Amino acid sequence: MVNKKMKGKRGMGKKAQLTIFIILGLLILVVLILLFARGGDLGTIFVAKTPMQQIEDCAKVPVKEGIDKLSLQGGSIDPENYYLYEGNKVEYVCYTDENLKTCVMQKPILTNSIGEGLKSYSEGKIRVCLNGVKKSLEKKGYSVSMKPVEVSIELVPDNVLVNMDLSLSISKDGTESYDNVKVGVRSKIYNLVIVASSIMSLEARFGDSESLNYMLIYPSLKVEKKKQGDGSKIYIITDRDSNERFLFAVKSFVIPPGIIEVRE
Repeated sequence: MVNKKMKGKRGMGKKAQLTIFIILGLLILVVLILLFARGGDLGTIFVAKTPMQQIEDCAKVPVKEGIDKLSLQGGSIDPENYYLYEGNKVEYVCYTDENLKTCVMQKPILTNSIGEGLKSYSEGKIRVCLNGVKKSLEKKGYSVSMKPVEVSIELVPDNVLVNMDLSLSISKDGTESYDNVKVGVRSKIYNLVIVASSIMSLEARFGDSESLNYMLIYPSLKVEKKKQGDGSKIYIITDRDSNERFLFAVKSFVIPPGIIEVRE
């Protein structure tokens, strides 16, 4: 009888240990998932975001969404004149519907056009988010005042700069006041669009461009030109380090069937 009881206890002990290991394993898995979701910053898993961090996130999230959307659609949120490529409406940045004619640039200053598109896409979302943060902070005992936000966006190398004019004041134990909140969203969109603008200029002048030349000048970029059946071209510019892409369409100097192309 004594041996049977001891065996039973040892069996229960092993089961308990197995249960503990399973629980610990699940906890580690949850921590790892949270860690990757927050970009590898372990501290942010256990430390609540400050009011300013929450307000900055109100800009970062919609602007990043807008960049992703614009990048696949030729720099346009709602393309009107576009080529449907792999399910995406890719805007023509240089276009002509006449054969043997070079294209006309549709957006001569592409960086400005994309900045305006990002503002149009994100400003309303930023306002909704800021109002939500304000209400949440007030429930936690903060006193918050701010005017309806006005947003300006600028594309610069390796970054998108978001300026929020909102005359913000946050008070609890002390008071923090900001006339403007500036947020940087890391992105290669400016770098990619500068190359796209150069290609667009060559297409408008000569009716074509050479992708290989750009990769020789910018080794960090991959530049692809995909010719389509109607004479359109889809350019895909990819940053090799970040894998960010910018797609745009061009229709220029289309050679109709039956005419042999001769280029020096």
